[in-house]
Amino acid sequence: MTAANSFRRKFTKKNLRIIYHERIRSSGAVGIDRVHPELLNKQLSDQLDVITTKVKAGTYRFTPFKEKLISKGAGSHPRVISIPTARDRIVLRAICDLLAEVFPEAVSEIPQTKIASLKQALVSGGYTEYVKIDLCQFYPTIPHDKLMATLRSKIRKPEILGLIESAISTPTVPEQKGGKDATPNARGVPQGLAISNLLAEIFLHKLDSEIAAKSSIWYQRYVDDILILCADGASSKVADAVCSQLEKLGVTPHRLNGPDSKSKAGKLTDAFDFLGYHIVDGKLSIKKQNIQKFESSLAKIFTAYRHKLLMAKSPADKARALAICEWRLNLRITGCIFGGRRMGWVFYFSQITDTTRLRVVDNTIGSLLRRFSLVGKIHAKRLLKTFYECRRKDKSGHAYIQNFDEMPIDERRKILVMWFGAKRIARLSDRKVNQLFEMRISAAVKELEQDLGTVS
Repeated sequence: MTAANSFRRKFTKKNLRIIYHERIRSSGAVGIDRVHPELLNKQLSDQLDVITTKVKAGTYRFTPFKEKLISKGAGSHPRVISIPTARDRIVLRAICDLLAEVFPEAVSEIPQTKIASLKQALVSGGYTEYVKIDLCQFYPTIPHDKLMATLRSKIRKPEILGLIESAISTPTVPEQKGGKDATPNARGVPQGLAISNLLAEIFLHKLDSEIAAKSSIWYQRYVDDILILCADGASSKVADAVCSQLEKLGVTPHRLNGPDSKSKAGKLTDAFDFLGYHIVDGKLSIKKQNIQKFESSLAKIFTAYRHKLLMAKSPADKARALAICEWRLNLRITGCIFGGRRMGWVFYFSQITDTTRLRVVDNTIGSLLRRFSLVGKIHAKRLLKTFYECRRKDKSGHAYIQNFDEMPIDERRKILVMWFGAKRIARLSDRKVNQLFEMRISAAVKELEQDLGTVS
């Protein structure tokens, strides 16, 4: 697919309208203009006219992105997330779809695929040492000139290149300050945009391929985390060579033994972590910090239930609080299928070979049920059973993990009744029910993703 052909198809009003209704409308993210995506529907046709006219003329400019800070813990600078306006999100999604067609080789594999490859490498017996390289401030340091040069290898159309350059140069600003007089972003790719991950993958894809092609090593990178397996005594030399190649591209890897370095090397008989997995002596389990974070998120569900119970004014309110607690707990345990994707904590860690820590968390859930006097009142699902369900090759027909994509309208209504009450939901049309359901589940799915957070 040529970039020019993809551009013509992606930036039609028809396709942009589909993007809005399928990807943007039900989202709760609000940009610096404070316009909720749902409200854009009232003037959608006019807004799509603006997009198509300006994009094809090469004059479309993005509104400054709203800044959202995500804590990375004590002693670390927060991660800066950029939130575009609803209209800009339509454009960014269309660009992302275009880039995926033009650079299909750069579409990132899911972490589970990389971990599956690691498992095979570990049992092969061909490696005895590992190297972990961490990229310092990866997204904020990607140089624009080298990124754009990489894009020009397959994209010639100036309207496309100008649109991408405008997106990565748009400043990210605090909401209270607004975007007036904000300085354009001269370096780095804003995080949180539809195009962010794909641009980063395109930027490093050639280097990844060159390193991975070396027969003497096993190599995988996921965002800013690199893991290499190599022969005995080769780790230091391999690390230096890879770091040098990365530095030539303009990014900053942590050198081994550097000050405050997050990179490390060692024997495969030593314990190390990668993408939230804990690897020791060839066995894969879950990193301890990820267990603790997940157990904390479970405890918050029970605490929220206790608060709702104290605020309840009637038996119906108490029953609703109990139902919501059970629903949220089981969703957190099993994850779900939503938007064509399998999501959840257990699915992310479905490549483990040691289930001991799943059993530990199942016991923790039992303790929480007892502490909050909910034994016999809530039927909690189990992480261990979820794990084996995730590994089933035939995913059709099982009911243990909810498939929200295929859920019939009456089941969707039942879930919404739990949140909003029977009277309100009974008055809504099926279209409104589906819309409200998508918004509610989207919010719940974000909580599932927060359980994972930084998994490196």
